[in-house]
Amino acid sequence: MVEFVIGAIIVVLIFLIYAMVGRKRNAKEIDQLDMKKTELLHRPVNEELAKVKRLNMTGQTESLFDRWRAEWDEVVTVDIPAVDEKLFASEDQVDKFRFGAAKKTNNEIESRLVQIEKKVNSILSELEQLVGSEEKNRAEGEDMYTRQREAKKRLLAHRHTFGKAASVLEIQLDVIAGRFDKFADLTEDGDYLEARELLMEIQAEMDIMEHKMVRIPVLMTEVNHTLPAQLSEIEHGYKEMKQDGYMLDHLQIEKEVNELKEDLNRSRDLLVKTEVSETELIVKDARDSIEFFYDLLEKEVMAKHHVLKDEGETGTVIHGISEQNDDLLEQTDLVKQSYQLNGEEADVPKRLKEEIYHLEKQYEILYGRIEEEKTAYSFLHDELKDIQARMEELKKEQEGFSAFLQTLRKDEVEATKELQTLKNRLQHITRKVKQSNLPGIPDYYKELSEDARVRIHETGTNLNEKPLNMKAVREKLDAANGSVEHLANKTDELIEQVALSERMLQFGNRYRRTHPSIGPKLNEAELAFRQADYSKALELCATAIDKVDSKGLKRFDAQFKEEQP
Repeated sequence: MVEFVIGAIIVVLIFLIYAMVGRKRNAKEIDQLDMKKTELLHRPVNEELAKVKRLNMTGQTESLFDRWRAEWDEVVTVDIPAVDEKLFASEDQVDKFRFGAAKKTNNEIESRLVQIEKKVNSILSELEQLVGSEEKNRAEGEDMYTRQREAKKRLLAHRHTFGKAASVLEIQLDVIAGRFDKFADLTEDGDYLEARELLMEIQAEMDIMEHKMVRIPVLMTEVNHTLPAQLSEIEHGYKEMKQDGYMLDHLQIEKEVNELKEDLNRSRDLLVKTEVSETELIVKDARDSIEFFYDLLEKEVMAKHHVLKDEGETGTVIHGISEQNDDLLEQTDLVKQSYQLNGEEADVPKRLKEEIYHLEKQYEILYGRIEEEKTAYSFLHDELKDIQARMEELKKEQEGFSAFLQTLRKDEVEATKELQTLKNRLQHITRKVKQSNLPGIPDYYKELSEDARVRIHETGTNLNEKPLNMKAVREKLDAANGSVEHLANKTDELIEQVALSERMLQFGNRYRRTHPSIGPKLNEAELAFRQADYSKALELCATAIDKVDSKGLKRFDAQFKEEQP
């Protein structure tokens, strides 16, 4: 029974807590919605509508004002009271603990407030646009009117700089002035938004007019004076150069100049119509073309200067290269008596001789064309540069091959010195082995020594051959170097091995009295030592010592290191 009472109390407590939390949460939500409603109701719509009343309440302004006032009245008298009614209903549902129904009502209120806010925002935005348009129209309209009058004054004061285009510009300015009358009428009628659109069009037209009035005098000077004068200068220079013997037909300058003159005539007609943009394009193309013509004529002048300056100098240099190549052929024949050259190396002077011959013929033909004076100098100069470039390449090839021939003798001298160094080193190794008083020489070492001697002998034989093959000499010399180097390393290793095995045998003999069992192994090691099998002697001796004394080898190693110089 007690448990039932406790359970009932707990259930009641849970319900009370749920009810309190639910009421608090819904009450907070209702307060927020009410604050939103109040905020919308206090938006400055009436203040903005009052500003509109100060404007010309006719036409568009009057109709818009009536619509905005009706929409705002609907918000105040219909929409907001409907929200109030819903808020009261939500509070009643909360009081009755109908939280689900209250949540649904609150959602409906929130949705309704969103719609109201959109309506209010739209009214304020349109009001701001209208009032702002009136304010901007007043300020900017005066500015546009001032710009139009200033443009008209400038046109009258500098009419001569505009040529025949002045009359067209005057008409265009008068048209803009007429549009100001339309602007004033719209403003007077309260059609501020339409007036705003018209003012933007006038501003764009004035921008274009001012650009025209800045550019037309400049373009007039270009198409009537500057560019025609430059074209005349090009024509005059072109005729003078032809009289001086220049071949310029390939440039087709006369045809191009006539086409440019036609374009300039067309641009004058365009300027009269105040078509500035298209005229700008024609003038730019004309400038680029004129600059290109100047470059072409200058190129011909410079080409003639370089071609005539040559005066056979290139031919003389080619002849010198040919004579140098003959000397190179003689040097090659002499070198071939002492040194072997492979096919490609031996054929270099012959190949160069053939290429020099073709270059001489190419230059003879070019020189003939220069004498005829029937070819444009720019073409002749380009061909002359190609010949000179190939001429420099041939000179470099000759110098490289001459250096190669000289290197052969140098390589021979260096190889002879290197071979003598190897012989001296081999003698030094031999003396070192003799001075070491080795009990015997292992067979592998005898083979290494013989290999070194044979390779040195083969290198000497190759060096004494005539003609000498330096590639083969270098290969033999490298092999001899490697063999002697290997022998030197093995010599040091052998001497150290003999000393180590001899000392280890002496160390092992100390164990004979205390450990007689070591005797046979030591005897076997001594036999290997006398037979010059030092590696085997070391292995047998070390095994014998380690068998009777596990620390013996460590003591020997320490003792041996102390005895070394």
